[in-house]
Amino acid sequence: MPKNQSTAAQTARRASRSGGKYTEALRSATSSSDTPHAPHVLRFLAERSGNLYHLVGGIAAAWAHSGQRVLLLEEAEERWFVDGMRRSRGRRKKIELAAQPEPTTSTLWASPNSPGVLVHHTCMWEVRHPSRESDRGWPRRDRSPLEAAMADALGAYDVIVLLPRYWSYPDRESATAHVVLGEIDVFPHTDCRTVLPGFGGEEEGVPLSPEQSAAVLRERCLGFLFGSPHLPIALDGVIWQSNWKLPVDADYLAGIDRDMSRVGLRPLGWTTCERWPAPHRQLPELAQMQDFNFVSQYQLIAKRLRLALDARPVGKN
Repeated sequence: MPKNQSTAAQTARRASRSGGKYTEALRSATSSSDTPHAPHVLRFLAERSGNLYHLVGGIAAAWAHSGQRVLLLEEAEERWFVDGMRRSRGRRKKIELAAQPEPTTSTLWASPNSPGVLVHHTCMWEVRHPSRESDRGWPRRDRSPLEAAMADALGAYDVIVLLPRYWSYPDRESATAHVVLGEIDVFPHTDCRTVLPGFGGEEEGVPLSPEQSAAVLRERCLGFLFGSPHLPIALDGVIWQSNWKLPVDADYLAGIDRDMSRVGLRPLGWTTCERWPAPHRQLPELAQMQDFNFVSQYQLIAKRLRLALDARPVGKN
C-alpha cells in the first residue's frame, strides 16, 4: 500500500524554497517523523449499507479536498469452494478456500497543492485456516491481514475509514470511533395509524411533533444496535440519510436534532439520496470524487464529523 507521505527530505526542500534553511527543516522533519501519527480509525454502523456508499464516499472526498489524507480500507469478498455436497444425513461437506483476491490500491483523488489525498485499498481482512476447524466444522480465522494493513497505514493518513462487508456490528479491535448512519425510507412526520379528513375526501395522517418523529426514527433506524447481545459501544454521532426528498423544513429537523442530543445521540447532519437503493456496494464514480460540485454537498457533514472525531481522545473503544 503506498503511504502517500512526503519524506523528510522532500519536506525540507519545500521549506527551503519558502526561505527556510534546508538543514534545519530536514532535522525538524526527521524528528517529527520518528513518531508515527495516530490516525482516526472510523467505523460506520448501519443496518444495511448498499445505499450508503455514496454518503461515505462523499464525506471521505470532502475530507481529502480540505487537505486531509484519507484512506478507504475496504474488506474484499471472500471466496469459497464447497465440494462433495450430498443430501444424505451424516455426510459432511468438504469446504475449501478459493484463491484469495490480491490487494488492490488506487488513488481516487490527490491535491496538487496540499497533502490532501483519497486512497482506496481493498484486501482480505481475515485469514482462514481450513486445517484448524472450530467446533462446528468451519475454518478458524484471524485478522492478521487487517492488522498488517492498519500498521502499514500508520503515520500515512489522518483518517482511516473501515468499509467492512457487514456494517451492523461495531469493531472494538480496530476502530477508534463509531458513527451511526440512519437510512430513512419513509420519513415519519405523520402518524399512519390515525387519519384526518383532508381536501377532496382524501385522508391525511395526524402530524407528529419533532420529538415524536425522533422517537420513531430511533425505533426504525437504530433498532439494530440493540437487537443483538453486543457489548456497550460509545457512539460519536449519527448522520441521517433520507432516500427521498425530506417533507419537513429545517426547523422541524432542528427539533429532531435537539431530541437526539437529549438522549445522547450527537446529530451530525442530514442528507438526501433520491435514487433507488443499490443492491451492491458501490462508491461514487471516480469523476464524482474529483468534482467539487459533488463533494461540496458533503462538506458541512464532513466538517462536523471531523470535529466530533477530534473532540475525543484517539484510542480504541
